[in-house]
Amino acid sequence: MNIFFRKLLPLLLLLSVSDSILSAGEYDDIDWADSYQEALNLAKAENKNVMVLITSKRCKWCKKLKRKTLSKDSIINKLNSNFISVEVTRKRDDYPYKTLRARAVPTTYFLTPEGKTIMRPVIGYWNPSNYLSYLKDVDRRVKRLSSKN
Repeated sequence: MNIFFRKLLPLLLLLSVSDSILSAGEYDDIDWADSYQEALNLAKAENKNVMVLITSKRCKWCKKLKRKTLSKDSIINKLNSNFISVEVTRKRDDYPYKTLRARAVPTTYFLTPEGKTIMRPVIGYWNPSNYLSYLKDVDRRVKRLSSKN
């Protein structure tokens, strides 16, 4: 019995953590635009939608969203494939306060290449599966909007 635990237990532990290790990317793996205006320009040029993440410096939920959700490969791949992503800090010069309101942070907006809102903003921290669900909702709404045109 002792041999069983010495040999099998490490293997089981390795298998249980390997999934999270293999599927973990980093927040910096997202192709971030340098500014809101650059994101809009790139979106028009590449015919992609825009994901705007509004954060603040000391926001613990913003940090958790970046660390736990925006570091997952499935989300990174979806964002890099379908969106031009940009992070803006609330109450800074680059924050587009006239067009995008963030009463709380983090707030995520999904915009067309022309800067029009696709759906209501996503406010707060969301776990990876729920955030991915929002990304799928954006895809469905974009398809619905393009079929009307």
